[in-house]
Amino acid sequence: MQKKLIALAVAGLVSAPVFAQSNIQIYGVADAYMKYGDFMGDDAMGVDSGGLAGSRIGFRGEEDLGSGLKAVFVLEQGINIDSGKSTGMTGDDDKNSGDQTFTRQAYVGLKGNFGQVALGRQYAPGYFIYAYDALLSATPSPQSWLSLLGNLTITPNSPARWNNAVAYDGVFQSVSLSAIYSAGNRESDSGKNLLSPNGKRVDYDDDDKYGLALRYDNGPLKVGAIYHGIKYSGQNVSDKYAKGDDTQKEWFLGASYNFGMATLAGSYQQGRDVMGVNGFDVDLWQVGVIVPVGVGNIHFSYGQADLDKVDNVLSRDVKPKSFTVAYTHAFSKRTTGYLGYNKIDYDDLTWNDAFNLGQTDSSFNGHSGTGKVDDTDLFFVGMSHSF
Repeated sequence: MQKKLIALAVAGLVSAPVFAQSNIQIYGVADAYMKYGDFMGDDAMGVDSGGLAGSRIGFRGEEDLGSGLKAVFVLEQGINIDSGKSTGMTGDDDKNSGDQTFTRQAYVGLKGNFGQVALGRQYAPGYFIYAYDALLSATPSPQSWLSLLGNLTITPNSPARWNNAVAYDGVFQSVSLSAIYSAGNRESDSGKNLLSPNGKRVDYDDDDKYGLALRYDNGPLKVGAIYHGIKYSGQNVSDKYAKGDDTQKEWFLGASYNFGMATLAGSYQQGRDVMGVNGFDVDLWQVGVIVPVGVGNIHFSYGQADLDKVDNVLSRDVKPKSFTVAYTHAFSKRTTGYLGYNKIDYDDLTWNDAFNLGQTDSSFNGHSGTGKVDDTDLFFVGMSHSF
C-alpha cells in the first residue's frame, strides 16, 4: 500500500509540469528589411529589424481557475534580427537596457467576464493606434516617426510600455475600455537624493503615469479616444528625459472607415507640457488610405507635427512633415512582404534642438550643433513572418 502511495505521488509530481505547460504558447515575429537612402541627411544602407512589426519572441499562457476565471501571463522580449541581439527598450526610462529580459512585456493577471486585470510591464492604451493609421503603426509610419520626434507617449513605440503597472482591459460588444496606472521606477520616498540637483528630496510618485482609452469598433467603423498623463520631476535622476517638473498631458482622437474599395484612416493628438517643460506643446495629425490590390494593399499616409519654441528645448517653432507610400503583399496568413519609401522634412530643426529632443547624442552625429538637420529619404524592402 505504501509503495502504491509513493508511486502515485511521484506520478503526480511528474505530470503536474506537463499539465501546466499544455496551456503555454510560444509566439513571435521575425521581421527584417533592407534600407537605402539618407537618414537625417546622412547616407544609410543596410539591414534593419522590425519594419512592419517589431521582431520578438514571447511566451503566454492561461489556466482555467473555474467559475469563468482564468490566470494569465505574458513574457515577451524584443530581438534585433539584423544583429541577433536583444532589443533595449530605453524610450520610457533608463532601466530597460538590452541586457534585461522581456523588455517588451512581462505581466501576470486574472481574466474573466469582467475583462482582465494584470500587473507588470505592460502596454499603455496609447500603444494600440494601428486601427487609425494607414501604415498600421509600422516603423515607416509618419505618426510613428513624428510622435517619437515630439516625445509623445501615445505612440506605437517603447514610450508606451510602462513598468510597475496595473492595467485593466474590458470588451463589451462594440465598446472596449482600457485603463492603466504605472508607479514608474521609484517605488518609495528616498529622502534627499545626493545625485539630484541641490540634493533635494525626491518623492516616490514623481514619475507616475496613467492612461485611459475608450474605443468603438463596429464593422467598417473604428473610433478611439485616448488620454495619457506622465509626471516628471527634474529631481528624479532615474528619468533622463525629464527637463521640467510639470505633468505631460496627452490626448488622441482617431478613426477609420472601410468603404470596401479603400479604407480611410486618420488621427489628431496633442501633448501639453511635454517632457515636463511648461509651455512645450506638440500637436500632431496624420491621414492616410489603404487600397486593396489582389492579395496585397497599397498604403499611403501623410502627417505633420507642430512643436512650439520653448527655452532649453527648441530655439524656434518647427513643423516637421512626413509621408510614406508602401505596398504589402500577403504570401500567406503569417508571411507578408513589403516595400516602400518614406520621407521626413525636419523644417530646419537644428542639431542642438535634435539633441534636446533626444534624437542624437552630444556629438550631433558629426554635425555642427547650429547646423540644420537634413531630410530623411529612405527606400525599404523586407519581409515579416509571424509564428
